[in-house]
Amino acid sequence: MEELYRKFLEPEYGEAAPDAIVEEPQNMDLEHPTEARICMNFETIAALTNQWKSCFCFRKIMTVKTVNTFIQKEDYDIPVRVYLPEGEGPHKVLVFYHGGGWSMNSLDVYDFVPRYFAKYGNVLVVTPEYRLAPEHKFPKGLEDCYDTLVWACEHAREYGGSPGSISVCGDSAGGNFAAAVSLMARDRKGPRIHKQFLIFPAVVLGIGYRTKSEQRYGNGDYFLKINSEEYGYSYYLENPEDTQNPYVSPLLSEDLSNLPPAFFTSAECDPLLDQALMYAAKLQDQGNQVEYKIYKGMVHAFLNRPQQKTFEAMDDIIKAMPEIEQ
Repeated sequence: MEELYRKFLEPEYGEAAPDAIVEEPQNMDLEHPTEARICMNFETIAALTNQWKSCFCFRKIMTVKTVNTFIQKEDYDIPVRVYLPEGEGPHKVLVFYHGGGWSMNSLDVYDFVPRYFAKYGNVLVVTPEYRLAPEHKFPKGLEDCYDTLVWACEHAREYGGSPGSISVCGDSAGGNFAAAVSLMARDRKGPRIHKQFLIFPAVVLGIGYRTKSEQRYGNGDYFLKINSEEYGYSYYLENPEDTQNPYVSPLLSEDLSNLPPAFFTSAECDPLLDQALMYAAKLQDQGNQVEYKIYKGMVHAFLNRPQQKTFEAMDDIIKAMPEIEQ
């Protein structure tokens, strides 16, 4: 079948690296989501802590101070964690959205990633505990992410951050949110986003066919199991037609003009690789600046699992963060 769009570049579709951390695909119990998350988060945090403790940077990133607060809304108070870099600032600001298929994970599961950005990038990181599906379907979690961007812009100075340097960042489903929030900020004439960092993002749902990268890596042997020939998003979307919404599937948006510069981070052995490459090409074709990094031999979600290329990827993101505008 003909692809939805051209790719930014043609990848090699190689094999996973010998040292790539590849876990079993995660299966969410959607009938008992709260109980399932408690168990999954406990197990994941324990495993990740054990992995990160063996890294030289562990003790350093654990010295990063944090502030837990809330964004008050009419129907939900969004828990937010702010990671404070050293020094008085002003500091660059990164709003980070964790991954987890719109239904899993938490601030604590992803705690090590924003800690690293704060410690080694000297960046103020703001990350929300957005609402999860299936209890809270689209657009509730996305609206929480947008509200966090607005809050970060309004309150950055209180924590030593500069409103003139705010970027958004997310991985997987969080990358979907980062891309969608960038569209929303443009459409709503909201805060200026200086850069969008899209880490192995999901940018199109329910396309009805399998891309080459999905055929190659989507059977579960490379962590993420996915089959786009089937519609599997009823837990997140109220209606199948919602897959056509640009805030669900940014790749399907007809208007991608006037968006923040985009920096893509992809794993080579990832079913989502091709859709990210198509989105990068479409952004570029509509006049946006695009940078792209593919980490050979890595699998989906490698950013939260410490290995050599995890730190290379985070350092590359730090180097690509825009300078503060006075």
